[in-house]
Amino acid sequence: MPLTEQRGPAQAPVTLTQQRLHAEAFRRLREVRPELAAAGGESDLAALLAARTRVAERPDVDAVQAVAVVRHFDPAAWIRDAAAFALGLAPDTATAWRHSFTRTVFLAGNPANLLGRYSFDRLAEDGSVGWCGPAPAESSAGLRRLLKLFQSTAAFPVGPPRTVTVPAPTASRGDSGTQRQAPTPGPGAEPLPRGAAPPRPAMPRPGPPRRAGVHRDLYVAASGVPVPEALVHLNHLVVEAALDGLITPGDRLTLRSVPSLTGATAPFVALRVDVDRTRADRLRAFAALTEETPDD
Repeated sequence: MPLTEQRGPAQAPVTLTQQRLHAEAFRRLREVRPELAAAGGESDLAALLAARTRVAERPDVDAVQAVAVVRHFDPAAWIRDAAAFALGLAPDTATAWRHSFTRTVFLAGNPANLLGRYSFDRLAEDGSVGWCGPAPAESSAGLRRLLKLFQSTAAFPVGPPRTVTVPAPTASRGDSGTQRQAPTPGPGAEPLPRGAAPPRPAMPRPGPPRRAGVHRDLYVAASGVPVPEALVHLNHLVVEAALDGLITPGDRLTLRSVPSLTGATAPFVALRVDVDRTRADRLRAFAALTEETPDD
């Protein structure tokens, strides 16, 4: 269960203590699935984790998930493409995905090798990742049988800050939020959700007037976190911030890898919180998005 938490803009910096992390994690559970937010979970970590287990073991009958086929992982590029994918979703699809805690399955593979057998709802410009859904799990069963989960023992890369600009979403298949798509599948192909329609020229998606782009810092706690785990945390933070309007087209996001966010006091507007893998009785902030900040 993603424990990605958000709070309103223009808040004073608050130190990321265990109490703060717990409060934020519980608030997100209450906002997304209030029926699971038992009163005890507000102050009891065990109750909070029990709710998380219930979500994982007994998903709703209408639960949906996205699938990402990953050829290689470039953190800065991932931020850009994940935001664009989320921004391009139809409102009803976005709502269903949020209710499913933006569950995403990451598979290892080359999207280019699958064109003609499967269709994608978004393809990264460099071909590094193809996105499908969100849709019920059975819709992607064939693809998940074909490919293995994305795995790596490498640590999340730490390097100089990198800034990306979030692209504007476009739609090419009705209300599905598709931005790029594979060619029409051939005989025997297994299209993924809404993936059988022939491609059409991309057109800007309708929606409310866009605000001017802003700059935010996006921190990732890298110490002791392997790439697959960091990918999960980074993805939840980015797509949920995009769905909630904290990230919009034209925004400039600077990725900053740091050993840890413990004790950080930056004015964060979104946090990715989960159990500390080294201490099961504690929570840890794995990623965080700041309020608007000046460009470097």
